[in-house]
Amino acid sequence: MLRLRPYKPMDAGRIVTWVEDRDTFSAWCANHMDWPLTEAVLQEFCGTFESQEDRWLMTALDEKGVPVGFLMMSQADYAGDSIHLGLIIVDSRRRGQGLGTALLRLVLSYARESLGMKRVTLRVFDRNAAARACYRKAGFREVSLDRGCFPHGADRWDCWNMEALL
Repeated sequence: MLRLRPYKPMDAGRIVTWVEDRDTFSAWCANHMDWPLTEAVLQEFCGTFESQEDRWLMTALDEKGVPVGFLMMSQADYAGDSIHLGLIIVDSRRRGQGLGTALLRLVLSYARESLGMKRVTLRVFDRNAAARACYRKAGFREVSLDRGCFPHGADRWDCWNMEALL
């Protein structure tokens, strides 16, 4: 069973251990932070991110209260009943156990019941097939594909726009 709570700065030390290499880092945060990812880098990003009123960060806890997941909610549009998710990550040692799907279902329920949202969006790189499958399983569907939208070294990654209607 997972629980959601607001992100706390003390979570950063654990979250940075879930990002093992540069490709994982880029796929997770689209280089919105500096590499290498450190606790200080993540805390600085989170502090800046949360200073805006239409966004916040959430941490998922397992049954023992240990952080196992993290994500951002942003672009809260209360008039349009829509919100965007990003920076979705699960503890790398716990992947493949259904935690990502459980986390997203919990967030969708929170968005619907607590925030009154009717639509939740996210973006995911086409090359991240495991994440896309997880998102589909949680109730998201692909809406459109942005080809070559993200430069990564000599490559350009495609990105799917996905949505869940609540």
